[in-house]
Amino acid sequence: MRLDFQCLGVFALVGASRWTSGPSRAHGREFLQYLVAHPRRAIARDVLFDSLWPDLDAAECAHRLHLAASGARSALRSMLKNVNPILCVDGAYSWHPSVEVSSDIERFTQCYRDGSPEAMERGIRIYSGEFLAGENADWIVALRIRYEHMYVAMLERLTRAALDAGDNALATDYALELVEFDRAHEGATRTLMLCLARSGRRNTALAEYDKLVRF
Repeated sequence: MRLDFQCLGVFALVGASRWTSGPSRAHGREFLQYLVAHPRRAIARDVLFDSLWPDLDAAECAHRLHLAASGARSALRSMLKNVNPILCVDGAYSWHPSVEVSSDIERFTQCYRDGSPEAMERGIRIYSGEFLAGENADWIVALRIRYEHMYVAMLERLTRAALDAGDNALATDYALELVEFDRAHEGATRTLMLCLARSGRRNTALAEYDKLVRF
């Protein structure tokens, strides 16, 4: 049995070929997101307390965790018949072994680790927005920064590879995508200016420089 999650951009999940936004925050949304972000681990109660409700006392955290786990299970059971998808063993929560959990962040990370031009090209297409866009929690921030860094790194490598191969048009496309993502990225702007100048678009290259200065 398989569940597929989208975490880059707006959170969503699919089971039985049907996409859904998942449970509400009051019914286990953040708890489910945390498990998806750490799919190979059993997450101890204390870790969940500290990550999801850092300002609450242990009793209130335990109450919220019970509600969150129940809500997440209910949301998933409609997709996975007769299976309890989330286990709790010795106070730690994990996915049932029979449930295959897949996500865009895992596929994205695999592309980054592969490092080949083909894998990095797949990776930048997988990146459809910041990690859990629109969600606000302290634990999300570090992961959001990590995936943004990976996305930028892949664009930088692809830009350099295209330049080294003499493919000025492709290098320009990558540089434009990088500048659009991070206007303050001086290296990307310099590369874009070089590509534009090589293609005879000197005025456009100077306009990009002016944008960087104004930023």
